[in-house]
Amino acid sequence: MLRGHIDFASRHRVEGWVLDTDDPQTPLSLLITVNDELAARVLANGYRADLEKSGIGGGRHGFAAALKPNLAPSGPCVISVLRETTGEHCPLSPIAVQGPVRFDQAVQDEFAAVLGAYETEAELRARLDFLARQTDRLLQLDADRRSRRTERAARRQFRWRWSPGLQSAAADLPSPPPITLPLRALVIDDTLPAVARDAGSNAVLSHMRALQRLGYEITFAPADMAAGDETPLEALGIACCHAPWHASVEEVMRRETGGFDLVYLHRISTASRYLAMARHYMPRARLVYSVADLHHLRLARQAEAEQRPELLALSRRVQNAELAAAWSADAVITHSSAEAELLRRYVPASRVHVVPWSVPPRPTTMPFAERRGLAFIGGYSHTPNVDAALWLVDEIMPLVLQRDPAIECLLVGSNMPTELRRPRPGVVAIGQVADLAEVFDRVRLTAAPLAYGAGAKGKVLDSLAGGVPCVCTPVAAEGLDLPPELAALVAAEPPGLARLIARLHDDAALNGRCRDAGLAYVAEKLSEQRLDTLMREVAALPAGQ
Repeated sequence: MLRGHIDFASRHRVEGWVLDTDDPQTPLSLLITVNDELAARVLANGYRADLEKSGIGGGRHGFAAALKPNLAPSGPCVISVLRETTGEHCPLSPIAVQGPVRFDQAVQDEFAAVLGAYETEAELRARLDFLARQTDRLLQLDADRRSRRTERAARRQFRWRWSPGLQSAAADLPSPPPITLPLRALVIDDTLPAVARDAGSNAVLSHMRALQRLGYEITFAPADMAAGDETPLEALGIACCHAPWHASVEEVMRRETGGFDLVYLHRISTASRYLAMARHYMPRARLVYSVADLHHLRLARQAEAEQRPELLALSRRVQNAELAAAWSADAVITHSSAEAELLRRYVPASRVHVVPWSVPPRPTTMPFAERRGLAFIGGYSHTPNVDAALWLVDEIMPLVLQRDPAIECLLVGSNMPTELRRPRPGVVAIGQVADLAEVFDRVRLTAAPLAYGAGAKGKVLDSLAGGVPCVCTPVAAEGLDLPPELAALVAAEPPGLARLIARLHDDAALNGRCRDAGLAYVAEKLSEQRLDTLMREVAALPAGQ
């Protein structure tokens, strides 16, 4: 005969005590069901001082069980506490539990009225404290849901329990099925990416898409925590963490401790701030530092071009930070083969990966004869682009116009300074455009006369993908490993650049050969398939995964 009591029952937990009066010394094994679905299995052997004081057995008959989450998520449910060996109900079992209160408009209005009905400052503070605690709790619940904290803990326990050594010791026992969870990656950049803003945004978006194709769920956290246009990320199924729901990147990591398998840090500004933090909160994660471009190299070149020794000193400090980040990361991504060679002088070569971003070929269909002129494309908040555009319109274009006065140069890009909008012969300031295709439909070539800079140049890759050849300086072509037809379009000085511009503009056959070479280069080097292969190596994923 069973004797006992259910002291507490909710949708999440059951507590009570039970014993067999014929054998009170043997603890009972109990099955707890919710709506006839097994929710927990527990042994009624917990010590209860109140039972011992009342002379009920030895007092070791208590039980408490946390129920599986999400059981009977809506509506009433019936909780049963059953003796496992016989299936008989314990006293007071089964017990009905009402469904949760719906957070509908009526409840919200009542809740708002209670919060607003205060008379003293202490009552106001009590309400604020309550809301702060509940907000923190809900944010943590949301983080636990995203990171699947319970399932991850179960997987870690499974791996420990069924490690190879323990399996051999228990070879006669059947192996339980493995617990599998999707891979998760946290991507951190300065701000939310915007495709129309810069090549760095295109790169990080492209790499996130590649990680998704490799099976990762992506969470993006901007270092500035500023909300913005999340539409491109939401369309890709990427979760965003920003204000007001998160105060900092550290809060994102803290709430989801151990919840990511890979942390991708874009640019030295984020890597220097968050690499050590990521190692602390995600000790098992693979840390990837994407340099975007080596800032110290760009600063050193700018210092030389502008004769500014203070930039050279800054360059050395930035170099120390970049090399420290490269040493601290498990993998380092650069878009440039030249920068990869430089990095391999200082860090183990196996850590350094040359990974471009994918650029889909979108060649213009406008015939050569119906296009005229050239274009310079760039975001003018980036100092090297302003310097290059001024060099183009003030020193190179006058030489071009001497050869052919009909050649027109379009200046395209956001944040164009006043000094570039000043009228000049043969130069038209366009500004930002919604789609570069409308530019490539107008011109026969583009020019990228960069005097200094670093990394792979998005303006060059976009032009080649648009079926429009690009005349470059050595800095603009650096690290791209261009084929011979395109490498021949590189010159360092204004006369050579002007000669190449005029020739490529007037020679339809040469322009066509360079167009074809550029499209073949994009198809071979910048495809999604190649990017996925390279990112698989960065993530250290086995070939079949």
